[in-house]
Amino acid sequence: MTLHKVISDDSMSAMDEISKVLGNEAVILSTKKLNGKIEIIGSNDIKDVLKSNKNKPSKSKLNFHDLFTKKPLKSDQNLDKNKQNLEEKKVNNHMNDNGNKEVITLDILNNFKKEINNLLENMIITDTSTVSNSYDKSNFLKLIKKGYSRNIVHSVFTNLENLDKAKNDKNFYTQLSNKLIFPSKKRLNESSVIFVTGLSGVGKTTLSAKIASFLLDSDTTVNQINNISLINFAPKSTNKVSDLINYGRLLNINVHSLSTIEDLNKFLLANKNRKLIVDVSKDFLMQKSFVDIMNENIKSFNSSLILAIQSGTNKKSIISQMLMFEKLKPIITLTKLDETIIGAEELSNFAESNCKIGLLSSSRNIIDALAFAKEEVLAQYMNEIQE
Repeated sequence: MTLHKVISDDSMSAMDEISKVLGNEAVILSTKKLNGKIEIIGSNDIKDVLKSNKNKPSKSKLNFHDLFTKKPLKSDQNLDKNKQNLEEKKVNNHMNDNGNKEVITLDILNNFKKEINNLLENMIITDTSTVSNSYDKSNFLKLIKKGYSRNIVHSVFTNLENLDKAKNDKNFYTQLSNKLIFPSKKRLNESSVIFVTGLSGVGKTTLSAKIASFLLDSDTTVNQINNISLINFAPKSTNKVSDLINYGRLLNINVHSLSTIEDLNKFLLANKNRKLIVDVSKDFLMQKSFVDIMNENIKSFNSSLILAIQSGTNKKSIISQMLMFEKLKPIITLTKLDETIIGAEELSNFAESNCKIGLLSSSRNIIDALAFAKEEVLAQYMNEIQE
């Protein structure tokens, strides 16, 4: 027998078949890809073998590192002849595991490289800290594809494993909701002073009025004894004052305007027995004296700090705001939820920053427009987020 044709799924299997049928001295006459298969024609004809041996350079082992790090061979007439011969040696003189010489053509090498590229194309590379044999890899990768960070999925799956619970979608959403949600309704009812703060444009003034509306609805006697007030704490600004005054008129409660930390401190000390909602301008957020006042009131008067963060806020902003009030442990309110839908990536950012979400706010309407975050509601919402 002189010629033999093999059609296989890959070049390595085809080469093995040629070697078995024609012997180790067989040479490859042609290699091509046909309908997704590899077709190789080999020969053990003495003329073909002698012709192949005549062109073979001296023996040298092909270095594996060189095979995958050198640039592809190019047809360039200006290449140095010695360099070209060296590249040909690397391609043609490869020793197999049995010590027998195999002839590797450029076609075989190129097909092999294509097979490697196809394998890597849809591969997800991770590390052992995120996927182990104890994890349900399918659910892990599904949650990452949905947008949750690897750190959060790994952390939640670890908690589920410690709780001896299945690492499925339902338990993941429930566990993450438990980590994110803070039961704020009771806290607001019990707080004597509620500071509402946040960056410009996040809806602090509207949120302050919504909290006042909730408190009035939860206790019908609170306004009869004039026991609740809204406070605008900001450098003098007619627009903001007028907005809060309009809300105060709508709710039939008093509105006060204070512009210095000294005035705020005096007002708080003089009204310890009243329910105060302080709309704090961002101009005071970085002032240590104001942070000290909030810290003292939260410790002494069972006060609360509400941090309004607009839905859609990026991770860097969330982290910087949380670091600013880290010791005060603020209750997060997500605002403008009717304008931006919160997704898996943002929820991961909140969880990684140890945020506690207590309130949800969407429309500008202040009557019946404040929702309290609940674990089961958030878990259901996460379940419905589209991939």
